[in-house]
Amino acid sequence: MASHNDGRHLDIPSGDIQVVARVVQLLRLLGEAGSIDIVSAAQELGVGKSTAHRYLASMENHGLLQRRDRNRYEFGTLLAELGTMALSRLGVVNLARPIMERVSNRVRHTVVLTIWNGRSPVVAQVHEDSSRTAHVSIRVGSTLRPGTAQDMVFRAFQKESFHPRYREAQSDLVQGLETELEKVRRTGVSIRSSASEGVRAVAVPVRDTEGMVIAALAVVGVTSLVPDDDDSDVVMVLREGSQAITQALRSSREGASE
Repeated sequence: MASHNDGRHLDIPSGDIQVVARVVQLLRLLGEAGSIDIVSAAQELGVGKSTAHRYLASMENHGLLQRRDRNRYEFGTLLAELGTMALSRLGVVNLARPIMERVSNRVRHTVVLTIWNGRSPVVAQVHEDSSRTAHVSIRVGSTLRPGTAQDMVFRAFQKESFHPRYREAQSDLVQGLETELEKVRRTGVSIRSSASEGVRAVAVPVRDTEGMVIAALAVVGVTSLVPDDDDSDVVMVLREGSQAITQALRSSREGASE
């Protein structure tokens, strides 16, 4: 016989269950399409446009969605925050820490792990090099601007990631960098320099055990000290570090399943 508490926990109004199911439907559609509007939402739910609009407006009010333009919605800030937290819970940030230290010691530059927060690359972990008089300092939590090496990695491997698509407002930038993005996809490395800051960054993708891009691992240093060749020792060490993080994730998952 079911206990009183068991029954109480299952006593959920059917209308609430339907609302949750419909929200999940819309989020799945959003994940597939990158954005949704009232028409596509209504078709997905099998409801009228006014009902679909109420769902979208409510999801926007709670941070699940945000407007891309007047009629179209994309992933909201709450989903971005939850996605970042989920990656952290997967352990990639903690598992990467000792590997980043080894990479930094070998190349003698600052090493940065960046994840995608739903809108921009965000610095999740830093191992700062102090072996040189001139080195680069980066604060954890910093949001990186479009066109950085890490941003280019996420952009280039967008189809191999569960991250939402880039906003159409950035389409001009994407078109201007398409040749370079193709090179990043071909070589598996992004190298970007800032003449004004005197800094160069070299970044490679970090993949989970299913091969999906979940982060970018980068070396950041003074331009004159960081090579800009895609077959340099820095690139080789970064790739080894990225593979080591993936292996650490695999070992962690296998250990948890035992």
